[in-house]
Amino acid sequence: MKNTIIGHKVNLRQVTKNDLQIIRDWRNTKGIYEFNTQFTLLNMVHQKNWFKQINEKHSNRIMFIATNKKNQPIGVCGLVHVNKIDHYADIAIILGEQKLHGRGLGSEILQLLVEYGFSTLGLRRIGAEIFEYNQISVKLFEKLGFVHEAILRESLWRNGQWWDVHIFSLLSDIKKKTRG
Repeated sequence: MKNTIIGHKVNLRQVTKNDLQIIRDWRNTKGIYEFNTQFTLLNMVHQKNWFKQINEKHSNRIMFIATNKKNQPIGVCGLVHVNKIDHYADIAIILGEQKLHGRGLGSEILQLLVEYGFSTLGLRRIGAEIFEYNQISVKLFEKLGFVHEAILRESLWRNGQWWDVHIFSLLSDIKKKTRG
């Protein structure tokens, strides 16, 4: 069981069954779902299956609900594709309450997840895939030190056209290891 992660503006806590409806609603909101890799509208069956998967003993996803200081849910986030052998994971963030965008909450959520990944899980590398039309996320990840590594050219089909996907990463130790 994960403990609550305390931040200045937000906290991260374990996802509960009571959160599933609001997560579904956030994910199905225009302005949010087009920035997710799963480009389908979700129902409660999808949410219950997802909840079961993230709570399996050997799940490769560690998910949190982001709350404000009044303990009200404002988003969902986590580390996905966690690879314990190679000490790697990808990061996922949805700030579901759109009226809160642009207030630094996404930055703090990202910082808390990175710290959790590196300090608690012992990860070496955290990656992110960002669609080329999501410039707000590109700026956020660059601001927090993520390095642009690659472009997967025209690998995403959305709204009748192909888009590039940008790959970013952050290493726990910026010093490069020499290979022998």
